[in-house]
Amino acid sequence: MRTSTLVSVVVASVLLLYSTSAFGQGVMLRAVGAVNESMGSTATACPLDAAGAINWNPASISALEKNEMSFGLGIIMPKSVVSSSMEHPDLGPISGSTEGRTGAIPAPTMALVWRPSPKSRLTYGLGMGAVGGAATLSPADDPNKPINERNPVLEGISKSSTVVILQVTPTVSYKVSDRLSVGFAPIVDIAGLTLNPMQLGQGQHHQVHNYGTRYAWGAGFQMGAYYDFKNHFKTGFMFKSPVWAESLRYHGTFVNDGTPANGAFNLNLPMTLSAGISYDGFRNTVLALDIRYFDYANTNGFRTGLSPTGVVEGLDWNSIVSVAMGVERTLSKKLKVRMGYCFNENPVPSRSAFLNVSAPLTIMHALSFGATYAITKDFEANVAYSHGFKARAAGMTPDAVTYVSNESRANLLLAGFTKRW
Repeated sequence: MRTSTLVSVVVASVLLLYSTSAFGQGVMLRAVGAVNESMGSTATACPLDAAGAINWNPASISALEKNEMSFGLGIIMPKSVVSSSMEHPDLGPISGSTEGRTGAIPAPTMALVWRPSPKSRLTYGLGMGAVGGAATLSPADDPNKPINERNPVLEGISKSSTVVILQVTPTVSYKVSDRLSVGFAPIVDIAGLTLNPMQLGQGQHHQVHNYGTRYAWGAGFQMGAYYDFKNHFKTGFMFKSPVWAESLRYHGTFVNDGTPANGAFNLNLPMTLSAGISYDGFRNTVLALDIRYFDYANTNGFRTGLSPTGVVEGLDWNSIVSVAMGVERTLSKKLKVRMGYCFNENPVPSRSAFLNVSAPLTIMHALSFGATYAITKDFEANVAYSHGFKARAAGMTPDAVTYVSNESRANLLLAGFTKRW
């Protein structure tokens, strides 16, 4: 296989920085904790637990009836298949598929909500945990296969990526009246990345063996409002600023000659808007709906793709809309069950599909189920399961020689406990 062709298809297969395990809204995980996940991530106007309320509307923590602390762990189990095909001038058609070997990805979370006294207008909160994280591992194609059955994009090279985004969100909410609350929260993020080979910040044909980036810190804020109409309807709104991050710096070596390769690139998290409504007028039932907007098209690291000189400056994503729905049903004093659904637009336009085919595409449809069991009066166990239905990303390499696609789906299991007082 010609070296230039091999380089171009490998480059096209390793460009996605945030391979978000097929459960995110772009680079962000869709929900925080088992309760929020089982409601399809709805929480802007439906504060059922501390984790979901802090993450999706800081004002809504005033509506929680008691102080509470929750903690839990999610296990994300993605499955992906990378395929590619090309027409070799001498060997004819070459095509193959490779299944990823990622394994389970952990996503921990913890949240606290505390009110100084029952009559206090102020409520405080603290959220900590993973808001984004993923890993991919695709082995190099088997050299013993017949040449026409090999996967060109993995010919002679493996690819892997690991990303972790941890967030701390100290929160305060003020109850303006019996109906209206407002809230504010500064955001502190820390992120780490390993992407091998590394291409961001490099020219298309300059492959870099990368040994990871240093951790990068970022900061932003979110604010929200929560309104109770006192007729079983509630509504809420949340604005989350971009998370402005310092540059991710990496050190490695160029593949062709082993010389040092040092680089940096800037990648922020997008501005997010979320509006929601909930209704609890049916006996023992809560219904919720959230609509969200993620502004990737105007975010550093996502709004540009290839520069005129062929340097990969970003992922060239569109902004997206997400719709989430959830229902909770109380079956007894001890048991509650939930079901949720979430739809996300695909942020990857066809013009930049080749930049984003190496990792699981954001799942567009996800269905969730969950339950809460009261072990004692104020101590509960929570579980949730979600399935992200199969999605596919595909595109040609820049030289129009190789067609590359990635099919992905994922399952997610979560468990946790909540203590109230």
